[in-house]
Amino acid sequence: MNASFEEERWSEASEENRVIRSLLRDLDRHSPGELAHAERVAVYATACGHAMGMHDDELRLLRYAAQLHDIGKARVDAALLIKIGALSTEEIQRLRLHAELALHVISNYDFLRPCLPMIEQHHERWDGSGYPRGLSGEAIHPGARIIAVAEAFDVLVFSPPWKRPCTEEEALQELGRVSGTQIDPVTLEAFQRVQPLIQPLEVASMPPLSGHSP
Repeated sequence: MNASFEEERWSEASEENRVIRSLLRDLDRHSPGELAHAERVAVYATACGHAMGMHDDELRLLRYAAQLHDIGKARVDAALLIKIGALSTEEIQRLRLHAELALHVISNYDFLRPCLPMIEQHHERWDGSGYPRGLSGEAIHPGARIIAVAEAFDVLVFSPPWKRPCTEEEALQELGRVSGTQIDPVTLEAFQRVQPLIQPLEVASMPPLSGHSP
């Protein structure tokens, strides 16, 4: 009985991973660099979630959400995603829609529906100045708070080609500067504990983001 259950769960997990990889490949064709970014953020987020005491099912959903946190960008104009330089106010608003557009990309997959709050809320800020709903503090989903820290770290270290990337130490210092305003201090503390333990990711095989992540 147990063996049969394990085989069934393994088959489900394989299919879930196949769906996620397919969605990420489509996104990466639309906006090169997003696949690598998604995988790095998933590694950081899962390690942070484990340090914060999440159990296996929570970690699985967190990993899925972290992989797909920017999947809504597949519905954003590709020219906007790869634009070099500053964006206009109108362009920023269009880009920010990706947090909500994710719903249209993954709503057909039942196993991903628990991930939607984490994906939708990963640009909310601890002080309420984020988007799309201006949530603050504990009202933000714990998984979204983790993804926010993981993504911010990755964007700082793997900057677009026209920006100087930060060292890991510089990135951690910048996260510390915005702790308590943009990001959850408790989540950052957990991330700081695990970040030095994460195996280095090969820069050569992990290209920088090609566009903006406001």
